[in-house]
This record gives sequence, structure tokens and C-alpha cells, in this order.
Amino acid sequence: MTNQTKIEWTDFTVNFWEGCQKVGPGCDHCYAEARDVRFTGGSHWGPGAPRRKVKGGIAKLRKINRDAPTFHEAHSHWPRVFCSSLSDVFDNAVNPAWRAEAFREIALAENVRVQLLTKRVGNVEKMVPDSWFEAGWPAHVGLMITVVNQAEANRDIPKLLDLKARLGIPWVGLSMEPLLGPVDLKEWFGSAPYLPGASTHVGTDGFERQDIGGLILDGVDWIIVGGESGPHARPMHPDWVRSLRDQCAAAGTPFLFKQWGEWMPRDRCLPILPEDLTVWPNGKTGGGIGSANENGGPGWPSIKVGKKRAGRLLDGIEHNGFPGALA
Repeated sequence: MTNQTKIEWTDFTVNFWEGCQKVGPGCDHCYAEARDVRFTGGSHWGPGAPRRKVKGGIAKLRKINRDAPTFHEAHSHWPRVFCSSLSDVFDNAVNPAWRAEAFREIALAENVRVQLLTKRVGNVEKMVPDSWFEAGWPAHVGLMITVVNQAEANRDIPKLLDLKARLGIPWVGLSMEPLLGPVDLKEWFGSAPYLPGASTHVGTDGFERQDIGGLILDGVDWIIVGGESGPHARPMHPDWVRSLRDQCAAAGTPFLFKQWGEWMPRDRCLPILPEDLTVWPNGKTGGGIGSANENGGPGWPSIKVGKKRAGRLLDGIEHNGFPGALA
């Protein structure tokens, strides 16, 4: 099977259309927008811009589905497919007929493990087809949202978990890339109640879970963390990543560290170089040693070396956690 992606948390990307518009700080240096600018002058990005139908997207998904048994034999897991890497499936500006066609093909691709990723969690319920309510959310399809800071976590994770409980989504996850600040997720791993007054039970992992409408809300199933890449990338404080790693370990939640991105943290014991950029716990960058009192604690010097050289080791370890549904 050919044309596999280099994205660390999936095997293939499938796009039914191309184009989007910015909805938050994580979109500031979007690689898909940069690609669109490079090849089309940016004609499919921004408010009012037409989306471009991608030829071959449906055929590609069908082929991956047909070849899935061979892939499984070679890799010991079913092919993971990210839909869509050059757009958002739940974008308001997309032709509804295109989206209906995409959902129909996704539902039929039962041999693959579909990874839907959106920055528009508020659109999910009104845009998924009626059949996903009537017959049940497809067992091979999971839903992820992008969360880059605490404000987005507070706003969007409760919506994601509510959808998981009411629609019977088999697994949900967070793509925390680019990570732009410290984030506390412990509330959404199941250690605290989600909705007032709902009954609870103790899960197999020892954490308190909540029963909602006869369904069990088990919290977030997967965390992906990554730094930003590209010429205008922002650095990431290593303690933000360590905290998320440790939160996941405590909750028994799979953790995947995708990349440091363009910037790599330097050894604090080494002299600070002119080309270094200090990133502070609150997400700000620049400034001298005296800035610690204003920015939440000690800063961390980072050096711009590029994604490949920066790598994806966290304290010398490569983290490749996947939820059981994607195994």
C-alpha cells in the first residue's frame, strides 16, 4: 500500500475538498493554508472563499478500505485515516452535498479507522447525517478536536464529551498542536464530575465516571501534543508537554508526542546564545532573566533548528500512545 503520510499519529490522509478559514490562534500559521497559497495563491482560504473539490479523495478511501486486510497483516493494526488534513469536515462554507457524500463514504469504509479532526465542535451535531443518529455513530469513526490552550480546553472539551455520551462516539481525542500554553486536563479524564446531579460509578481504572442518559461518559481517550513547524513557528515550553504527559500517565490515557516543531529546547545549563528565544510558562517569548516574575516562572531557552533535527523525544523517550480503538 502506497502514499502513506508522514504524520506521526495516522497512516493515511484523505481529503474530499480543500479550503478553510482561521477560527483561533492555532490557525495563525496553518500548513494547509500555506500550501494553498503556494499552489493556488490562497484562493480557497478565508471568509467567502470557494472550497475546491479534490479529485480522487473518494477513490483513495475506497482503495485503502479494500487493501486494509493486507495492511493489517503487515502492521498489526487496521489503517488509520485522517479526514481531512487540508480542510475541516465541519466547515460552514462547505457545499452540504459534498459533506453528505463524504460521510456516506466514511460510513462505508468499515475496514479503516477514521480520525475526524475539527476546530468546530459546535457544528458536529447539526452536520453529521441523520443515519448516524438513527443507526448509531459508526464504530470505526472517532472524533478529535484541536485544543491549543486552557481557554479552548475549557470551552470545547465539555462539548466534545457531551457529544461522546449522547451520540455514542466510540472514542474522542485532543490534538494539542500547536501547543501554545500550559493546559490542565485532569477534570476531563474522569476524576471530577462533568454534569451536576448525574449519577456516577467507579471505572476499571479507579477513576470516578459519570452516567448520562444510560450512557457512560469515560472522558477523553487520547492526547496528541506537538509544537509548531514552519517559518513563523512559536516555541513550546517543555514543562507544558511534561505536564500533559504526566496527567495522561496518572489517568491511564494514551499520550502521543508528535514533535517539538521548529524550535528545540536547549539545556538550561548552557550559556544563552543570541539566536535563542526564551519561552515563558505563560506562553510569552523574549525578554531577560528578570521577566520570570512577570511571566509565571523561569523561562526556557529554545533554538530554531527545524522539525527534523528537533525530533520528537521528550526527556529521551519517544511517546507513541494510541487508544485501543486504533490498535
